[in-house]
Formats: sequence, structure tokens, C-alpha cells
Amino acid sequence: MTGLRWSHVFFLLSTWAVVSIVALLVVGLAWTLRLKPQALKDARAQRQEIVRVLARLADAQVRDKLDALGPLAAHFARSWASHEPRALQREIDTMRAMLQMPTLFVVSPDGRPLAFSPLTGPEGASNLELRYADRPLLQEAIRVRGPAVSGIIFGRAARDFIVGAAVPIKLDEQVVAYLIGSIRLQGSIEAIEQAGAGGWLVMIDAGKQAIYLDRQSRQITQEDWKSHPFVEELGRRQPDGLASLGEEEWLLTQAVMPTLKVDLVFAASVRQILESQRAVLLTLVATLLVSVAMSLAVSTVTAVRFVREQQAAALKTRMGTGG
Repeated sequence: MTGLRWSHVFFLLSTWAVVSIVALLVVGLAWTLRLKPQALKDARAQRQEIVRVLARLADAQVRDKLDALGPLAAHFARSWASHEPRALQREIDTMRAMLQMPTLFVVSPDGRPLAFSPLTGPEGASNLELRYADRPLLQEAIRVRGPAVSGIIFGRAARDFIVGAAVPIKLDEQVVAYLIGSIRLQGSIEAIEQAGAGGWLVMIDAGKQAIYLDRQSRQITQEDWKSHPFVEELGRRQPDGLASLGEEEWLLTQAVMPTLKVDLVFAASVRQILESQRAVLLTLVATLLVSVAMSLAVSTVTAVRFVREQQAAALKTRMGTGG
């Protein structure tokens, strides 16, 4: 017989099956106990740095605009007595365009607008007819007698993230008015979408109100998240950063935006994070099993050939002795 016997084939297949099962068990245990936790740890560290950078950028965006309002308020204070309403309105229009703010206006301490850019609101009504005495931002600026920043406001007319900033206009140390501007955060919100697969940015204020860009509708959404799984996980004393939402598990990282007094939360899909790791691992396992199969086949063929050569040599020896 020159070919392999069925017993040899059975031995080869059974040995390969046993080795494959053992290899899969070892890989499965390694994935569960070591590789998966390490992959999540690495992903958390990477995304933590991403969310810190984005939080700093978004917060700096607000801080820069707030800092720009200070010199502008000082300019108005120096020429306050000589300002006529029309001149003040022209300056406000110019400054709003320069600072690229959705709104910029001067309001008296009693909440009456003295100049407003733009003059009309989205529905065509005059903004000069609005009253701001009961607005939290103005009340906070009056209380601290200095710069103040509102929480994140959901601009329904513009469908945008808005932050209000107010600085006092002082004449001889007396506050005569307040300069109030609104700051867009849309660019910072959308930047997170490019930060990684499965990325989802949420801003959560002290009242657990969440504002985010909906992943399906791509519309800005505001919701009460007091009992949301993300908030509950992040509120734990020692959170592991993993929260389930529906059928999806999310890896959570957060960073504080001190100027806005909100938390920037970056949620990443665990499934998408691990997909690339699984693909690499499965490729390695498949390569290993193919290598094992080839090694077993070569070893079996070599062993069978060696045994037959030994048997043939022994047979010749016996025949020579008998002759």
C-alpha cells in the first residue's frame, strides 16, 4: 500500500479536532479573562483623551467669546454717555457679525433691551419688546456683579446648542447695563461624530438635562435623563464605565466643561469597539488551526513513510538471512 490507511486519516482528523477544541477553549478563556478587558481598557483610555480634548475645545470656544465680550463692554462704558440709540444699534450689529454670535444685545438692569441684534426674532416680532428681568442669566449676572454664563439652551428656532454669556457695562463702578450674547456650540457637538466608530456625544447639566445630536434623525434633542442608564452608571461611586441601553452596551467616558458647568459624555458602542479585535483574533485562530492541520498531516505522512521504510528494511534482512 502506498497511500494512507483509513486508520491514519482517522488519527489525523481526531488529533486535529482535539487540538482545535483545546485551542478554541484557550482562546475563549484568554478573550474573556484577558483580551476583552484589555481591549475595553485601551478603548476607554483612548476615548477619555478624546473627550478631554473636545471638552477643552468646546469650553475654550465659550471662554473666548466670553472674554471677547469684556473689552466690548468696556468700550461701551467709555462712550456710554454719548451713545444714541441708533449709534448703539449699529455698533451692536457690527460686533455681532464680527464675533459670529446668533444674538448680541444690551439690556438695562431692569431687563429692558436697549439695543438688540438682530432687531427681529424668527417669527418677525421686534426683539426690543422682549423683557429679560426674569431670565436666569441676567439674574445671575446681577447677583455676581460680573461675567456670567447660562446653562446650555436648546435653540428651538435655530435647532442649535446655545450658551448665553453676560458681562456688565460699568460707568464709575456702577452697572448701567449688561451686554449679553449667545454662543453656538454646533461645531463642537458635530466634531465628536468624527472621533470614533459608534461615537455619541451628550452634554449633561447639573439638573441631569441631556442635549445631544440624535443618531437616527440627526436632530438636536433635549431630554430629562435623571433615571437614564448612562447617568446612573456615571453617578456610581466606582463606575466601570459600561452601561446597557436597549440591546446595545456602551463604553462611557466623561470630562467636565468648567465654563459651562456641564459634563461632556462620550458613549462608544462596545460591539463596534470589539469587532476589529474579534476579527484579528479569529484570523489568528484560523491561521493557527490551518498550521496545526498542515503540521499534523506532514508529521503523519512522514511517520508512516518512516515506519514502512523500516518494515521494508527488516523484511529484506530476513529474506537475506533465510537465503
